[in-house]
Amino acid sequence: MPLIHRISRGHHHRHARAHPEHHAQPLPLGVRIFTWARAIRWVGWGFGEALLPVFILAFSNTYAEAGLITSSVDIAGLLFLPFIGMWADKVSAKKLVLLSMLLYPIVGFGYFFAGVFGMAIFIVIAKVANGLTWELENVGIDTYYRRVISSKHIAASFGYIETWSHVAWIITAVVGLFLVSVFPVHYLLFAIVPFSIAAYLIALRAPADSPKNSESAEAAEKKSFIRSYLGAATEWRTWNFKLWSLSVLVFFTSFVSSLMYFFIPIDAYVSGSNLQMVVCITIFGSLPALFGYKLGKIADARNKYSLIGIGLLGVAAVGLGLAIFPQYWFKLVAMFLMGVILELFYVAQSSLITTLGPEETYGERGSAFEGIISIGDIAAPLILGIGLDVLGFSQVAYVIAGAALLLAVGFGFMKKMRGSFLRKIS
Repeated sequence: MPLIHRISRGHHHRHARAHPEHHAQPLPLGVRIFTWARAIRWVGWGFGEALLPVFILAFSNTYAEAGLITSSVDIAGLLFLPFIGMWADKVSAKKLVLLSMLLYPIVGFGYFFAGVFGMAIFIVIAKVANGLTWELENVGIDTYYRRVISSKHIAASFGYIETWSHVAWIITAVVGLFLVSVFPVHYLLFAIVPFSIAAYLIALRAPADSPKNSESAEAAEKKSFIRSYLGAATEWRTWNFKLWSLSVLVFFTSFVSSLMYFFIPIDAYVSGSNLQMVVCITIFGSLPALFGYKLGKIADARNKYSLIGIGLLGVAAVGLGLAIFPQYWFKLVAMFLMGVILELFYVAQSSLITTLGPEETYGERGSAFEGIISIGDIAAPLILGIGLDVLGFSQVAYVIAGAALLLAVGFGFMKKMRGSFLRKIS
């Protein structure tokens, strides 16, 4: 559903000389270490995560109820995000990542106990813990990357972590494809615990980053949750038309992602697919992330609004296909194509979020967008679940296709306006 203190210019230059890899290398040491840490953590998820929709469905009576359980992770994330973003601007982002990985075992224990005792409350506990831990890690890693990487390589760097995280996830998902016939799903999900601990030990080796805000970490930590929420509202008030347009895309992406990774696997399962076939669907949707680094380099070099517009047209085409062709084979095709588009959106969005505002507010701006993602991730499973209960899968796919087409027209207009402006000032 992954992502600062102000100091004097002279101090910044001294910091750059002390850590030359921050600016001389496209992928500094800390970036690579956090990539490895996330990849190791995702190994633990890979064994059973593809079957989470089916696992949750077993505790639900309707699509809407399954969507509500799924949304609990984002409700928790949304509650904590403003504070996390404020904290990220005042302290080393590495601290957020380490805290996240220390807390992640709670998620694995929650799913395991849900399966052992057959109680949905443990799924909710796991989801709430996951909401907090994911936002801590996501905002932390995103802020760390934005602090230490040149803006010329930012999209490629986000593509890099996406690629290797998904390599790890896909390998273990393939292993899980065979293990699911031997072990219950909650045993596979318990693997989250040991691999989160291993990821923490790796992340410890990352060099500390320096915040770019003059306020001390001690003062930041004394701020209340209420003030952190006001800080998020202040960040939103400073946004221009481009940032708000990007927020609309981010919100819509939550619906596309929810349809892909939650409801398409469920639809396949209730239509007669076995658990192995459900895992295959999710693997197909994850394969495009292997090209995240290459897509990031493309996004760094090309007009991002054009790429977003093309991607939205692709969403519309795939949505129409899902409505017309309900067969399993097209679900595989749709998952792969949508995966490519979502990966392109991710690297383009990450770059635009970085460049469309000052570096002093990387954390708050990033967390503000994470807040929009969380709102979308809360709303999407509920709205899509109700839509599926009332209208059916094909009609919901038509609605997604129509919305994507409207957004494609809007981003095409933005590209045209940007081109006209550049011609006037040249």
